[in-house]
Amino acid sequence: MEWEVVIGLETHTQLQTKTKIFSGASTAFGSEPNTQACEVSLAFPGVLPVLNKEAVNCAIKFGLAVNAQITPRSVFARKNYFYPDLPKGYQISQYELPVVGKGMITIQVPAVGKNPAYEKVVNITRAHLEEDAGKSVHGAVEGMSGIDLNRAGTPLLEIVTEPDMRSAAEAVAYAKKLHELVQWIGICDGNMQEGSFRCDVNVSVRPKGTDKLGTRREIKNLNSFKFMQQAIEFETRWQIETLEDGGTISQATVLFNPDTGETRAMRSKEEANDYRYFPDPDLLPLEITEADKDRVRAQMPELPEAMKARFEADFGLTSYDAASLTSSLDLANYFVATVHAGADAKPAANWVMGAVSAKLNAEEKSIA
Repeated sequence: MEWEVVIGLETHTQLQTKTKIFSGASTAFGSEPNTQACEVSLAFPGVLPVLNKEAVNCAIKFGLAVNAQITPRSVFARKNYFYPDLPKGYQISQYELPVVGKGMITIQVPAVGKNPAYEKVVNITRAHLEEDAGKSVHGAVEGMSGIDLNRAGTPLLEIVTEPDMRSAAEAVAYAKKLHELVQWIGICDGNMQEGSFRCDVNVSVRPKGTDKLGTRREIKNLNSFKFMQQAIEFETRWQIETLEDGGTISQATVLFNPDTGETRAMRSKEEANDYRYFPDPDLLPLEITEADKDRVRAQMPELPEAMKARFEADFGLTSYDAASLTSSLDLANYFVATVHAGADAKPAANWVMGAVSAKLNAEEKSIA
């Protein structure tokens, strides 16, 4: 039997705001544990959340960038679950009415072996605002675990796709494109090592040619494109082998171990009703007007696809060169500045993509 893998992604994008989504506490990375935990994060009695307007602006930017529906009136909800890094016993998120609705991202899937490169549209289901939880810390004191609540309350935009991807290569191409986009529009620094861009990957398999989806398993918190590729490939093989051996797949949350290259089940996967969502009574509905969207649109840079087309038309660059230069807004702006200073476009493009990029990579620096 020939099998088909079906993949969807949920990406937690940490928004570049100076303060947390529902309080004035700092979001700076690297502070001493619990020095940025505030009364709201710690769930002190009587404290109330106040929505950070800049987080809303970031969500609007993303919606505009992926040509999505932006909900005129969205609602915050309490997602109830109990875990040590969540003192309130619930996470403020969005459920039935997210701030960003359906959109799309066009990706370029690279050639693999004899299979040529191709273009594909990945549909965005929704993107919703929510607060991050704290973080468990193991090993700081031998034999004990602790909780660092500095991250609790940090604003996130969770971006959810339709199950549109059919290979690890497509999933990685989408994740890379999204990673470039959120940095381009200035809503996320994209630092995967610091947890600013974390992907959960839902993987299922089904007989090729059928429409019914298989049982999915969710690979949590992948913070490397390399690990994402390895995790999806292993999980796909494991599910196919399990089914061909007569076994069944149970819905589960799994973790990827980069040392062994294997996934392992962590817990059974919760359904939405397990979280007992209900509207947060402490927060008014979020209303976004056309004027709000126009104001944010006026502050946004030219989007990568539009700039790529302009580089091809104005400077005579190939599609490949234009795509390479527009993988980063800072790199694209540096190229334009070089041309405006008097350089010919093609040699300038080769220099920026070659010598300049090589030096930046070698020194682990950005051009900004």
